[in-house]
Amino acid sequence: MDLDEQRTVNSEKAEAEKQSSPVSRTATSVPVGDAIEDFHRRDDISFTIPAHRSGRTEFLPDAARWTGVGAFCADVGMTHGVDTRHQAWSVEPTAMELFADAVGADETLFSTNGSSQNVRVAIMAAVHPGDTLVMARNGHKSAFAGLVLSGAWPVYVDPDYDQTWQVAHGVDPAELGRVLDATPTAKAVMVFTPTYYGASADVSALAEKAHSHGLPLITDDAWGLDFAFCSRLPRSSMESGADLAIGSVHKSLAGLSQTSVLSRRGNRVDPKRLSLVFELEQSTSASSLLLLSIDSARRQFQQQGEKLIGRSIDLAERLRSEIERMPGLSLMGQEIVGRPGVLALDPTHVCFDVWELGLTGFSAADWLRQHHGIHLELSDHRRLMPLVTFADSDESIDRLVAALKALVEDRKGADMGRIPEVGDPAALRMETVMLPRDAFLGRTELVPWKQAAGRVSAEMICPYPPGIPVTAPGELLSSEAVEYLQEVVAAGAMVEGCADESLAELRVVAD
Repeated sequence: MDLDEQRTVNSEKAEAEKQSSPVSRTATSVPVGDAIEDFHRRDDISFTIPAHRSGRTEFLPDAARWTGVGAFCADVGMTHGVDTRHQAWSVEPTAMELFADAVGADETLFSTNGSSQNVRVAIMAAVHPGDTLVMARNGHKSAFAGLVLSGAWPVYVDPDYDQTWQVAHGVDPAELGRVLDATPTAKAVMVFTPTYYGASADVSALAEKAHSHGLPLITDDAWGLDFAFCSRLPRSSMESGADLAIGSVHKSLAGLSQTSVLSRRGNRVDPKRLSLVFELEQSTSASSLLLLSIDSARRQFQQQGEKLIGRSIDLAERLRSEIERMPGLSLMGQEIVGRPGVLALDPTHVCFDVWELGLTGFSAADWLRQHHGIHLELSDHRRLMPLVTFADSDESIDRLVAALKALVEDRKGADMGRIPEVGDPAALRMETVMLPRDAFLGRTELVPWKQAAGRVSAEMICPYPPGIPVTAPGELLSSEAVEYLQEVVAAGAMVEGCADESLAELRVVAD
């Protein structure tokens, strides 16, 4: 039998195996979950990883004490139980096809390494080493990691900056058009919407600008995956013309932590290149438990998204009404809609200032945790932001309201604390003088922070959350940026992405 004949035999064998697949391609099915159930129903034994034998042992892992045995039963080898070794049953591919159908994409890929992986994949798929990527400067640190891994040269477009609230919103389509006109070498565009603070940019207009220049638009809408499942939220990026869109399943749907999807529409980004780059980044031992949570979240929100997300919106609006009546708290709301970078606001990101209480957001968050056991999604130099989701209830909102009222009462008559000043954002913007890849991976050294100005940054220093780098690899450090970072750390911020998290020393390109 020659090779072509053997190939035909293998194809026929795979087709025959497909007929015994335990999954179906219907919107009401959960292919990964159905296949896991079928594995246990068959009473198969898998002498493969994972070593814990998917719950079939008298020696249960200690972690089952916290997770329950069910988590381990669901953790079955993807190619040794959930599917065959060459995916003849198409379990995960079918689940991804159903997710693509649900969000209006041509293709959706599942990540068990978070949206950080998908951001890096999107950049590496869209540009080649040395290509120019026009990218909003308010990106998550994963985007700057994507610049390092891809070898791309960034041209940054500044988002709309709100001086009143001291936050960056989305990118103004007119500003993107200006930057693209001035950057004929651009190969792709990347923006970040909605923002951590809930502001959504006009993706349709941004896509129109990118496409008019023959470029794909990548949107990191990690906080906006629920937009595809509820009509009370803005249109999703996929529906609005994005070519690649990244969404975190655990941020707004019902996925376990580290779950994310990368969706593609059209062919402005080569599908085969995208697939190969994704394979380069993904784990060869993807967790069936995490994949199941993506798959089942899709079905749950396809069926109940209007109700579940609508309920979270109603709860968030009630919380907003309560906060508006509390002295010393200032709520960011619909007044920001209509700015150049804001088409809409997601009300479930309940963002408010506490500085009038004489507190930084860091101090207020610490007080709420210590005195009321309340943990919030975001705190920074002047504000707090609880995130309201489908899993919240009237009881949980009542508890948060009571805690905030207690905070306000506790601060009556208190001295005004030291609130760090944020200077003009233009003064914090620095020139990119070296490829991020070369700066980060080349020879570097640590220098005292007072000697860092004028040197080329070899790290991304990110106050976290939201994880947006103040300095990026390849940027020429300014004294304003270095001093601002010292102020932020002194105020209690946690920083990531740097060699010395105290910022006593900064990592710079070696002379």
